[in-house]
Amino acid sequence: MSYNIARSTLLFSALIFCAEAGPALAQAPARRVDAAGGEREVVWYTAMNTPDAAPLRKRFREKYPDLNLTILRQPGEKIRTRILTEMRAGKFLWDVVSFNHLDMDALAQEGLLAAYASPETRSGFPGGAVDPEGRWAAIYVRQYVIGYNTGSVPRREAPRSWEDLLQPRWKEKFAMDESDVEWYAAMLDYLGREKGSAFMRSLARQNPQFRRGHSLLAKLLIAGEFPLALVHAAEMDEARRAGAPVDWVKTLDPVITSPSQV
Repeated sequence: MSYNIARSTLLFSALIFCAEAGPALAQAPARRVDAAGGEREVVWYTAMNTPDAAPLRKRFREKYPDLNLTILRQPGEKIRTRILTEMRAGKFLWDVVSFNHLDMDALAQEGLLAAYASPETRSGFPGGAVDPEGRWAAIYVRQYVIGYNTGSVPRREAPRSWEDLLQPRWKEKFAMDESDVEWYAAMLDYLGREKGSAFMRSLARQNPQFRRGHSLLAKLLIAGEFPLALVHAAEMDEARRAGAPVDWVKTLDPVITSPSQV
């Protein structure tokens, strides 16, 4: 399927509307709806967890019943690699993409992002949440936190700061995603390069366990495979509400926050 601006802007509007839960989705221009309808399919590459994408798919189908929304869900770095590989092969199979800022910036540098001024982003979005050139907008944010299994770590014994991870008791007891570049870069920016690099070297000496994907980390933390993990706060909150033996450290400074963009 060739790249089509009409389909892309249509899904962009729908995603912004659903994510922000605004009062009404501004009507897409008729020519865009007609053009998208002629294609019959919109392809969305996303790093969003499947359960979180389901409500957006539902709202989109309600709004545009004649369009099929195909969702490809993969970790952000795999989506970026896939898109760039397809580009080099002269293929443009996706219409809309949503993942983190670093990956989005890589696509922008390749000139792969079209500009679109969504009606939903014209008010109420804080500074930095919308690209001035209209190529992306933030749809939600993730907080990187220390999650812990409450069956293995009583709340009073849990780390209270990032520096607490350097204690001997947590050696080889902490897990993280092997591609947590955002967290790493933000920590160095906050702490300063000298202090931040020293912290990262000390953390490396703790021999953290590495896995691929924060959803997997959350599942393994719940299962008790390790007592601590670098996870997303929202996943911990959702799991705890469902009765899982997990919580996250509320006293971290800083709490690294990353926007997911579409």
